[in-house]
Amino acid sequence: MTNTNFIQKIVNNEITEDVHNAFVRYSLGEFVKEPFVVKQKKGELKVSTGFEYLNFLHRFLTENVKGEVELDGVIESVRDLSGVLGKYKIEFEDKSRFGKSGKKYTFTTKLSADSYRKLVEELFGEYLLFNVAFNRGKLKVKKQSTPKLGSPTDNFVNLIISSELSSVFKADYLFDVEVKEFNEIIINNTYLVNKIDIDEKLLEKDAALARKLAKREGEIVRKITVDGKVIKDYKIKLKV
Repeated sequence: MTNTNFIQKIVNNEITEDVHNAFVRYSLGEFVKEPFVVKQKKGELKVSTGFEYLNFLHRFLTENVKGEVELDGVIESVRDLSGVLGKYKIEFEDKSRFGKSGKKYTFTTKLSADSYRKLVEELFGEYLLFNVAFNRGKLKVKKQSTPKLGSPTDNFVNLIISSELSSVFKADYLFDVEVKEFNEIIINNTYLVNKIDIDEKLLEKDAALARKLAKREGEIVRKITVDGKVIKDYKIKLKV
């Protein structure tokens, strides 16, 4: 099984570029994140969480869904994506982003699961603001535009998956929850960034790149509530 959950990757000390980039936006301080909510009924899982999980949940689906998928929505980027989208024969409309640089690429298309996987991996660094419908499940975004930096994004991503994928999802995103039978799980993460290690020489030459490459250290305070009862409240070392 491929692990796609950036929190579990931090626990396992698997700090990839994508995990690092998930924390680039944070300065020194305390950041209370949107809850990660999982509801279970007859094996089916309904997941609701914040914007930061969007691309990672796309990756989870690309690793696990089979057959044809239907994509509907937007990709936002400061890059020209016409060549990439054309490679997958995706017809699109592009418009300038309101008040921001770059463009919004709007489309509706059907792809094989393999092409969906390749598309997500090729564009993982962009804003993948599109819905996905697949066999017995769907991923839906709340808004097809990037939220304002620092604004709350509760329920930005909603995912429904069947019992066929529930066990692999639990192993990935509920990795530290031993309880298998539940009605509702709420996971609250708070990021405490107490140190940012930045290359001072690079800062003088290229400030933007230096900030992007800077390493952040601190803790993740993680609280897990199952059916109204807190079962875990612990800290994870953060070094990304």
